[in-house]
Amino acid sequence: MRALSLMVIQYVHEMSRAVAFYRDAMGLQVISESPGWSMLSCGNAFVGLHAIEAGVSEGLAGHAGLSLEVQDLEVAIADIRKAGGRLREIREPEPQVPVRLAVVEDSEGNVFEIGYMVDSEGRYASVNH
Repeated sequence: MRALSLMVIQYVHEMSRAVAFYRDAMGLQVISESPGWSMLSCGNAFVGLHAIEAGVSEGLAGHAGLSLEVQDLEVAIADIRKAGGRLREIREPEPQVPVRLAVVEDSEGNVFEIGYMVDSEGRYASVNH
């Protein structure tokens, strides 16, 4: 077997609000949108939004493992706040973990990370180069 693509699923309470958050704050491209399931693309990966409806046993994940690379952490945090998200904390790079990141919440309360790798001088270094 060979996996064909990567998808991270976020559970949401209000689909239209969640789609708007990931589209507007994170710049993801909407592939499909419906009241119960929506998909957005992020480079070669996908974010699936799954609506939580009354009476289902699924709930928000404390941390689903979603981590998005950004070039400017402060601009990204401002965009997240503007779209109804919240900053939980900022973690500065350490010698053993050369990443500057923020732990944030989306408009639905899902926790994820945004950040970037840094070079030996503390400057942005893309994971894609």
